[in-house]
Amino acid sequence: MKKTDEALELLDRGWSIIPIRPDTKRPRIRWREFQDRLPTEEEVSSWWDTFPDDEIALLTGHLSGLVVVDCDNEEALHAAFDANMRSPVRVKTRRGWHLYFKHPRDGIRRGPKAGINSRGDNWPRINGLDFRGDGSYALVPPSTNYTWEIVPAHYLEDAPLWKDWTPELQPVSSGEFEFGDLDLSDVRPLSEFISEWDRTSKFASEHFKDGKIPTGEGNGRNERVMKYASECLLDGYFGAELRVKCNAFMDEFFVDPLQESEFTSTVASMEQSERRNHPERFDERGEYIFRHPDRTDIKSSARTRRLITMNDIKELEAAASSTHYLIEPWLQTGSITQIHGYSGHGKTMFVQHSMAALASGRRYMGPFECNGPAKILYLDFEMGRSTIARRLAEMRQVHGDTMDRLMVWTPFIDEVEMNFHTKEGVAELQLWIEFSSPDVVVIDTIRTAWPGLQENSAEQWSLVNSLAVRLRNAGIAVILIHHSNKPSGENGLGREAGSTNQLTVVETQIRITQVYEDKDTAKSNAALWDGDYPSPVWPKLSSRVPPDWRLYMVLEVRYGKVREWTDLHDRIQWIGFAENNIEDERIIVASRSTKQKAKDMALESTGEEDIAKALGRPIRVIKDWLS
Repeated sequence: MKKTDEALELLDRGWSIIPIRPDTKRPRIRWREFQDRLPTEEEVSSWWDTFPDDEIALLTGHLSGLVVVDCDNEEALHAAFDANMRSPVRVKTRRGWHLYFKHPRDGIRRGPKAGINSRGDNWPRINGLDFRGDGSYALVPPSTNYTWEIVPAHYLEDAPLWKDWTPELQPVSSGEFEFGDLDLSDVRPLSEFISEWDRTSKFASEHFKDGKIPTGEGNGRNERVMKYASECLLDGYFGAELRVKCNAFMDEFFVDPLQESEFTSTVASMEQSERRNHPERFDERGEYIFRHPDRTDIKSSARTRRLITMNDIKELEAAASSTHYLIEPWLQTGSITQIHGYSGHGKTMFVQHSMAALASGRRYMGPFECNGPAKILYLDFEMGRSTIARRLAEMRQVHGDTMDRLMVWTPFIDEVEMNFHTKEGVAELQLWIEFSSPDVVVIDTIRTAWPGLQENSAEQWSLVNSLAVRLRNAGIAVILIHHSNKPSGENGLGREAGSTNQLTVVETQIRITQVYEDKDTAKSNAALWDGDYPSPVWPKLSSRVPPDWRLYMVLEVRYGKVREWTDLHDRIQWIGFAENNIEDERIIVASRSTKQKAKDMALESTGEEDIAKALGRPIRVIKDWLS
């Protein structure tokens, strides 16, 4: 892959990049302006088309949203780890490692200042340990001798938020660690169910006679106020109400409240984060309009408090039993699923056929088991009349009549725009949902439903997330169809376009990529070549096609994210579309899921233990599948 294409892929991530002379390791261009603006695609193409051997550097800082800790040797790496500067996202360099962190983007400059080096006054004085922040740059792969080393089960997007390093107030003991020194007294199971008020109350009563936390002594008073303020924001408190709540918290548990300047700064920081991350919670005048559904008035601090215990297991299980798979194992009731892929690779085709199979009551859609019939509201913002007519005819031919359970909305129905950037667009959606009462809502695509969406903006994605969550909380399964970024290599494995904030509410993510028999065709379409698989897919699926039929399209269905993996999940499946050479008929052929394979083996009188051994699944799972 040419450097130009690789550089454009990095630019597509929202990174500000510049060319570096391979001989001097110095920037080829005057680069200061690109600290405040991204280069254009034309500029990037011009740089590397003219100097194809130039290396690629990332301008660290607020614009790219990244900072880098540069470890030139093993000592520096261990020193970084000891200082709690750890990241699963790393680059192996010629001499050491680069550790990647997300820039807080809080308005604070982290980088060279007059009279201060890039590390700052308090930076650990370790040979070979340096910091690249605002006003700096770092070479990135595929530059020579630079390769990604991402910790397994993590992705490039999993870089942790940078926390400004400060020296330890007390030196760490050099003595040997004893397990008796390990203090787990403040560890709490199921902490996500315990409010900060209750957590702080328990801590104060257990550690101080009067139940009041004194100033200093490493008791984390500021952090406790931040956590409590965050919970109050989730309950809809803002401005004066938020300050009343936080002051009541400090009066209850602190010997002395935080200094006024520190308290004001802490609360203001939380409010700024709320404005940045949830603009949908403010009206056009900037007034805070969000209210938690359970909130009635400011006296809610006196509400009855109740935590989840083991006594609640049956109740929780009963509530969970109402959730079931519509399409096993990737679409549940009241869930959010993202399907992404390159334009023309079949992501819409995959979703439409899946919905048709579900609506018609078919048992299977390729390797996936359907539990329908169900009602689907398909919001199509892209296809015209002729395309929709042709697709509906194809789906009826393959899956049978869906009656009125597969309902398609398009802008040309009544020439009413449905722009989800606007209150009117969301209100229009509500009317159609009330009219159709769907089990599933499909939005095809995110770019056209939210026109002008700034995909690299976490704030903008909060609008998408907010609507998806509202639908999910109403018990509706949501499918968001999205586009992939430009491919990062020759195998067509591009990630979803835009900010990683889009995945915060997604339960399941699937990438659709077309598979070609011809290598050159695959490369020109940024697709997958069948010859790259250890066992080619086209011959297998072709063998399942009847005589006088031909296989004309194969799609790879690959999970990108699954919130809860089960034995039902196979990371990759393949679906093929075939047509009759004589008659206008179509069918679907596909790979077999592990569950389907188990049933097939049982029909051949294979024992449960042998099935479990052959498929790598526990016997109890096999018994459940065959029951």
